[in-house]
Amino acid sequence: MVWARTKRVVKAVGGRVQHIAATRLIETADRFCEETPSPATMVGIFSGEWSSQLPPPYENLSGGKVGLFDDSRIHWAAQQFGDLSGLRVLELGPLEGGHTFMLDRMGVAEVLAIEGNRRAFLRCLVTKELLGMPKARFVCGDFVEFLRQALADRAPRWDLCLAVGVLYHQQDPVALLDLATRASDRLLLWTHYYDRSIVSGRDDLAVRMKTETRATTAGFPHTLHHYEYQAALEWDGFCGGLKPWASWLARQDILDAIDHLGFEVVGIQFDAPNHPNGPAFCVAARRHAPATS
Repeated sequence: MVWARTKRVVKAVGGRVQHIAATRLIETADRFCEETPSPATMVGIFSGEWSSQLPPPYENLSGGKVGLFDDSRIHWAAQQFGDLSGLRVLELGPLEGGHTFMLDRMGVAEVLAIEGNRRAFLRCLVTKELLGMPKARFVCGDFVEFLRQALADRAPRWDLCLAVGVLYHQQDPVALLDLATRASDRLLLWTHYYDRSIVSGRDDLAVRMKTETRATTAGFPHTLHHYEYQAALEWDGFCGGLKPWASWLARQDILDAIDHLGFEVVGIQFDAPNHPNGPAFCVAARRHAPATS
């Protein structure tokens, strides 16, 4: 009887060992690519996570739909600020490197692109290797902390700060505006903004934006409208902020903050109150010229 019980135990343990071994074999196999190296094998590492449609001849590889590699907002920025060639650019949140690619092709001197989402950062490395961006450098980390450190170290200003799709992902958006306007004399900002009449009329936004608080940052009083990411956090391709919620500003608060921080708006474009993800607009601004006697 003891021997029979021993055999049953050995068989059960052996079954568990085989199951563990099979599971680890599957996990190990998923780490390797057995296909011939190609652009598809590179892009396919992040299948289902891409937001951007890649430029030709790779436009059918990513499955993404957003045209960030030929974006009218970047062409418009070149019109507002003049020739971008030779500029040092700081890009906040490159996502998948679409705007970085455009700036590289426009002949900027360099682009430092800071991405806090690890998987988005790795997708940037894929596009850099696939497309070639010799003027670009991607780094992984929190651009707010980077800006604070750069300013503390008295680093040279950048010629242009690109903040497209990042302001509304901050819990303290005015703090980001303060840092960006201290780090550069030019700012390209595209962001969603809060509009009570629009939010109250859209269930998809109203359910996420139920609270607001008053705040003062850098001497500027304003209202923060809290935005909850909710189920979006579960998607592997999530490209929101570093926290479960963020704060949106009203359109006028954004413009007033820019003025308060010593910048003047030189252009507003792509105003989209009916944008699928919430009202949005694009602002080009530069530091006020010093007063002359």
